[in-house]
Amino acid sequence: MYDASNRKDVRKAEKAARLAARDDADAIKKIMSDSFGRAWMWRKLEAARIFDDPFTGDPLVEAYNKGNRNFGMILLADIMKHCPEQYLLMTREANVRRINNDHDDNAAADAASAEYAGGEDGGRDVEGSVATIDDDGTEAYH
Repeated sequence: MYDASNRKDVRKAEKAARLAARDDADAIKKIMSDSFGRAWMWRKLEAARIFDDPFTGDPLVEAYNKGNRNFGMILLADIMKHCPEQYLLMTREANVRRINNDHDDNAAADAASAEYAGGEDGGRDVEGSVATIDDDGTEAYH
């Protein structure tokens, strides 16, 4: 049993705390050492909503959001303390992923628009007829 008045117990607890802190630092460094770990960590930080305002107007939801955010801020503080250069790399990688996803989303939207407007198939529907717009603005199939 731990006795705070016993110097041996205090030193033992201090040593255990130092070892745990070192293990935590090593874990953060290991996670942040490759792109998969950085992507995973970015998703965790986003899920914790550290980049968002926790305000919702509902005190209970806001308290929940702030609790999640607090945990995310603890992770972020560990990252910044032990491997700040990896944080910068992680943000650059996340931005590249976001830009690529936006590009893919835009390309998919453009393809859907082209298909809706007649696109690559020359306006032919499934049955093979060609859709045209008559002078009065109605769609006709030939």
